[in-house]
Amino acid sequence: MRNQWKFLFREAFRNLGSDRFLSITSVMTLGICGSVLSFLLLGLSLMSAIDAKYSREAAPLTAYILPAFERGADLRNFEQKIEASGDFDSITFVSKTEALEAFRRDFGEEMTRYLDVNPLPHSYLLYPSGTPLTAARLKALREKLLRFKEVEEVSGNFTQLQWLDRWRVPLQTGSLLLLCFVAGALALIVHNAIKLSLYARRSLVENMKYCGASGFFILAPFALEAVLLGLGGGLLGTLALLGQIQLGKLILPSLPQWIPELRLGFYLVAGTVAIALLSSVQTVYAFLRGKLE
Repeated sequence: MRNQWKFLFREAFRNLGSDRFLSITSVMTLGICGSVLSFLLLGLSLMSAIDAKYSREAAPLTAYILPAFERGADLRNFEQKIEASGDFDSITFVSKTEALEAFRRDFGEEMTRYLDVNPLPHSYLLYPSGTPLTAARLKALREKLLRFKEVEEVSGNFTQLQWLDRWRVPLQTGSLLLLCFVAGALALIVHNAIKLSLYARRSLVENMKYCGASGFFILAPFALEAVLLGLGGGLLGTLALLGQIQLGKLILPSLPQWIPELRLGFYLVAGTVAIALLSSVQTVYAFLRGKLE
């Protein structure tokens, strides 16, 4: 068994070394594809981070309580109903005193200096559960809150969410389509490299097949070759990803805080290797079935 694995690894590296120009060209081409993949992954990650950040900032709905329901028992009853609805992650009570202090801090004391009573109502900051948060869902929650007898009015930052909604789907859909296209190109490059290796060792493969070698034993050297090619391309793509992040820091110094570098690098290498492996498996089995001319 040990000798068999030695043979498989030796054949895989022999395949790469027999035509160094083809191997280097394949790795460089895969690296270019990996660089494009890294750019798309970086864009998707940045869009997701921006979406999460600004959706959260726009998320709080402010529910203003009617004066008739300002007693402690009425407020507790309202809080219990909000918690029972399951629509919100957190609830923050803002008393009328806190609201007046915030008003004076933002607009100055001149407008409220001669007031005998505090005209501002108690209110609640309500943070909806679930992501991504859309303007349509926020409006639906507003309508639901307005049906509570304790609520006088509900305000929210609908304009910001409408802007996010307008750009979220087109950008994410376009990036995912490009991601699939580049993944297909990567699979095609590996397919051609493995196909050339198969034809270069056609007699050896056919002899192994007629001697009763299993499909896995024939497949393994070519699959390992594809994994090495995919690993090389994925590592080049990861270097391109790190380079893009460093360049992005010149424009946006806080960019690394928004981008999970290690996770994206892992996704890139793992995805490239997985695509290369699947492509090699399909190519070898098609060859063994006689479907490759």
